[in-house]
Amino acid sequence: MSELRLRFSDGDQPDLAVGAGVHALGRLPTGLGPVDAEQSWLLRVSNDRRGLWLTVAEGLRGVHVNGRPVQHVAMLRAGDSIHVDGGELLLVAANADRVAAPVIAGRDPVGNLRLVLRGLGGNHHGRSLNLEKPRRIGSATDADLRIDGPGIAPQHALIEAVNGQAVLRDAAADVQVNGQRVRHALLQAGDQVAFDVQHRFVLEGPPPAAVVQPPRVREGNGDGDDDLPASGRRHWTLRVPWLLLAAILLAAALSALLLFGAR
Repeated sequence: MSELRLRFSDGDQPDLAVGAGVHALGRLPTGLGPVDAEQSWLLRVSNDRRGLWLTVAEGLRGVHVNGRPVQHVAMLRAGDSIHVDGGELLLVAANADRVAAPVIAGRDPVGNLRLVLRGLGGNHHGRSLNLEKPRRIGSATDADLRIDGPGIAPQHALIEAVNGQAVLRDAAADVQVNGQRVRHALLQAGDQVAFDVQHRFVLEGPPPAAVVQPPRVREGNGDGDDDLPASGRRHWTLRVPWLLLAAILLAAALSALLLFGAR
């Protein structure tokens, strides 16, 4: 995933890059912002090998992640909305490499079944919906995923799986992927898609397939062997039938013993 940043709702505070380590947030004259670890803090965001974690200061109340109260610790993902001390923080990822959805021909039904949208907030919290077919999302009564609310269009977006790759198409202006507004996007497992403020879903499925590099082929002299990949050529010693050769030598030794042995 691209670099994660915390975006402050007041607009006066620049985005805070959330790299590896601990990032403390506290009250500043201009509002909520980054503070030193020695100062009084309200929230701490830790980025380590386990993931991204939010720690709430002892006794602080009124902290919510995606509308759900947090009293001590919560795990975060890109796209989460954090409300604290009357302000909002949005955890965003650039995703610049996946904002354009290509045209992909053909379908992979098995790969598509591995992709699932799981609700994180709103009326569909906890619900899972596979992508075995294109899913129309909106306020229409026949929508595959019906969501209601101010500004929700009858067809607010379309999510489909093509060759095992989830694609968001024709999204309304307020649709966000990992905190960024997009109209079309390639989705990966772990991406959070938000429709309006409260309707949030995470894409679950296998990670993107690794690109397998073809074996290198040496330029040979035309004898046939040098044209094979290095990993495919077998040493000449591996081609000798050693077991058969040993059997022949053993038979020869026995024959010599019978013929020329003691008489």
